[in-house]
Amino acid sequence: MDLKLSEADALRSQDVTAFRESLSTLSEKSRTFSPAQVQYFNYLTAYDMSYSGKLIEAVPLYESVYQSASDKSLKLRAKRSILNNYALVRDFPNALQQIPDIVPLLAFAEDKDKHPAILTIALFYNQLEEFEQSLQYSERVLSQQLSLRDACLAHNLRSESLHNLGRLERDTLVKTIEVCEESKESIALNLAKLWLAQLMLREGGNESAALDSLLAIQAEVESTNYPRLISEFHTTLAESYTANKLFHNASESALKGAELAKGMGYSKPIKTAYYILYQSAKSQGDSTRALDAYIQYAEADKAYLDEYNVKQMAIHQAKFDNLEKNIEIQLLDKENSLLKAQAALSREEKQNHRLLITLLASTTILVLMWAIINRKLHAALREKAQTDSLTKVANRHYFTELASKALDRMSEQQDVLSFVIFDLDHFKSVNDSYGHPTGDWVLKAVVNAVRKHCRKEDVFGRLGGEEFGLLLPGCNEKKAKEIAESMRNSIRQIDTAESGFTFDISASFGISSTASSKYQFEALYANADEALYGSKKHGRNRVSVFQVNGESDVGNVGQAFQPA
Repeated sequence: MDLKLSEADALRSQDVTAFRESLSTLSEKSRTFSPAQVQYFNYLTAYDMSYSGKLIEAVPLYESVYQSASDKSLKLRAKRSILNNYALVRDFPNALQQIPDIVPLLAFAEDKDKHPAILTIALFYNQLEEFEQSLQYSERVLSQQLSLRDACLAHNLRSESLHNLGRLERDTLVKTIEVCEESKESIALNLAKLWLAQLMLREGGNESAALDSLLAIQAEVESTNYPRLISEFHTTLAESYTANKLFHNASESALKGAELAKGMGYSKPIKTAYYILYQSAKSQGDSTRALDAYIQYAEADKAYLDEYNVKQMAIHQAKFDNLEKNIEIQLLDKENSLLKAQAALSREEKQNHRLLITLLASTTILVLMWAIINRKLHAALREKAQTDSLTKVANRHYFTELASKALDRMSEQQDVLSFVIFDLDHFKSVNDSYGHPTGDWVLKAVVNAVRKHCRKEDVFGRLGGEEFGLLLPGCNEKKAKEIAESMRNSIRQIDTAESGFTFDISASFGISSTASSKYQFEALYANADEALYGSKKHGRNRVSVFQVNGESDVGNVGQAFQPA
């Protein structure tokens, strides 16, 4: 019977149909199982539940295996599965609580169990969007002798980290695909093929080939019945259809991807899907459908940012809980010393009286230190949740919150507010030509150049990538355009020699105001984005103001820097 259980175990991620058939056969004989075989069978049953999307329902069964099994290897597998399930449903605080149980078990585990556990932690850090940390774990495992399955998963996780960090190269993906084809891990294999198609779309010029590669794997992807893979596949397929101007197909795939993602509470593909729907409707001139899609995109984007902040809070809360636990131990130690001093008071009253005062003073100081650390930690958490870590300006979530408050205030006062959005021209070529550290230098240099023209009441934020926004309360469109022109000139005059390379920097600007967009941030954003599109359409490196008649007032400026 042990052999039958092991055979089923080997099938679980390679052939789901055969795995379930084997599990069904084992279920008929479960009454004859030994206690150890029952726990093994329960683990496989919980895995089947997880694969079917019943992630939280499977946790109690995994937990019973962890609590009851005498086999440390099986305990480790159960606990890492709980970590994986909580990560997949975005319950990051509960996921983080599993790691202290996993780490001690690694010391007793064989490589065949230790490597998957480390890879699960790497997978979790990818889910947490801590990609550098995930990369360290996956590369640590890749340096070991691995089974085919573990090698596939390690290459897959490394590719995913690099993909999200913007450093994934085609050769890396090709290697991942080769390893996963050999191991017959269909989920990891098709994720890698999916990222290859995304890479082709981002490179440009391969739109048709990217679409063909996606359609070639569609049947295999859907046969996996794995919701995350299928959702991301349809979202990427929608992007490919859009790139090939097949807008009807793009809309159908985007909706399918969004619906699947909603079922998992997975906000990133939902955001992408609605943005594709917005682009599709806009390209077809359907302004009503475009506005509806954009509103849904804005809501999904907010949900994604809220989720990201929850992840960051979970990380810092885990660190804080550890700090608080250490302080409690120290306080208990002090309290124990105090009780001992009181027991000896009858013999050495005077000496112990001084010791009592010293201990009380130490305890007071420790409590005060704890309060100070707590206050500083909460202040740091608040700043991290509100500030872009690279440029130190407001992040998108906090900028949107400030915009809403500013618009409410301007509405009550019936005063004007202008919104400026700008992004850097050909910024991708800077990263590609000079590397991401140089790209980071450029973003910080641009922020410093723009800040010189900001008033005290203005709000400056990074909206994503190379895109920035400014709120100018009490500023009409004419004044906003003068300020934006000053900013554009300052950006153009940045000396890049400090970065170690010599190249030009320019930016395109779009402006809207409450005079044309009322006091609705979504309308302000959409109209400024339309004006920004006008700047790009007419040669970049210029300032454009949104006009109600649909024709933006485009500034007359020379051509933007064109990369070699």
